[in-house]
Amino acid sequence: MAASKTDANLQVALAGEADANRRYLAYGIQSMNEGRPDIAQLFFEAAGAETVHALSHLRTLGAIGSTRENLVQAATGEAEEIDVTYPRMIREAEQEGRLDAAASFRLALDRERHHRDMFRRALETYDGQPQREAQPTTSRSASAAARPPVIPTSAVAGQRRAGQELQTEPERIENLSAIRELVFGAQDGLVSTFAVVAGLAAAAAEPLVVLLAGALSVVAGVLSMSVGTFLSSRAQRQVYEAELERERGEIRRHPGEEAAELIASLIARGMPRGDAAEVTRRVARHPNLMLDLLGMFELGLAPQRLGRPVRDAFVMAVAFAAGGLVPLLPFLYPQSRVALAASAVVSIGALFVVGALKARLAQLSVVRSGLEVVALGVGSGLVGFAIGRLASMALGVEV
Repeated sequence: MAASKTDANLQVALAGEADANRRYLAYGIQSMNEGRPDIAQLFFEAAGAETVHALSHLRTLGAIGSTRENLVQAATGEAEEIDVTYPRMIREAEQEGRLDAAASFRLALDRERHHRDMFRRALETYDGQPQREAQPTTSRSASAAARPPVIPTSAVAGQRRAGQELQTEPERIENLSAIRELVFGAQDGLVSTFAVVAGLAAAAAEPLVVLLAGALSVVAGVLSMSVGTFLSSRAQRQVYEAELERERGEIRRHPGEEAAELIASLIARGMPRGDAAEVTRRVARHPNLMLDLLGMFELGLAPQRLGRPVRDAFVMAVAFAAGGLVPLLPFLYPQSRVALAASAVVSIGALFVVGALKARLAQLSVVRSGLEVVALGVGSGLVGFAIGRLASMALGVEV
């Protein structure tokens, strides 16, 4: 089961406390070397406090088991560092010419072997029976592992298709993000314009008056909605970009803390601790990828959510104008009541089409979504008609 946000926060806090403990000890030793035991005492005291904090976090996480469980966990962790982690780190440090780092890794690797054997012997004593060692890899299996795998033709084709999708899918998803403006604009244009013409028709206004008033309502709506969409979309994008820039600065200034946050985020989503650490180690080499992952996991931001102010405003304007013209066209007919009935019919049909389009894109029920939008539109039209009717009665106008 995936960990909660609190568990993830405890993991981040634990990593921070452990890092601070080691740093303060190192700072204290450096102060001792410089002949400042008074300053060293401050660092050592703070390091002790960080240890207490880390122990509290570990207990809260339930990471401290029985003595036997702790021995198994310790031996397993040391074995993974010996067999996988440190050999890889040494190899990569040598490839990058970091002989100092490689020497530091080798020193740690040598002591990790001692720790592993120490924990295993303690576990044998605890259980009263020897622990079986892992069988060494035979030369045959080793040579087989060394041979490069044969990739089937179907796998190559699949990789090619996957590469094409990686190039096209982000753009497709980003374009689909305009569905909000499309549906909102079309629905608002239909509903608001029909409410206006229904109210005027109920007040016995001439078809030409209804047509002109409705057209002005459409123009005003297009200007208002498109400008409002542009400003709101741009403001949202600016806020999101500022948050991402702040996160980029955190990655640059505090890489260890940000790595711990990514590890905690992956663990919170069900990834084992070892896999989360390995993924983070590799991702940390690529700051932009690190930013994308932390942006999604920590801030809930994805590139598609930033929006495109100009595009969003254009889609809103076109959708509102198209939706607003539908209730108006029947009023080209000179009879108000006939025009109103026709306007209601075509508006209901258009509202259902808008709901159906939304359902198709979201893979929902077409009928249910269409009827939902129709119900909202009809309700707004009835309100407009009722207001017009009351106004005509209050002014003594016969309908």
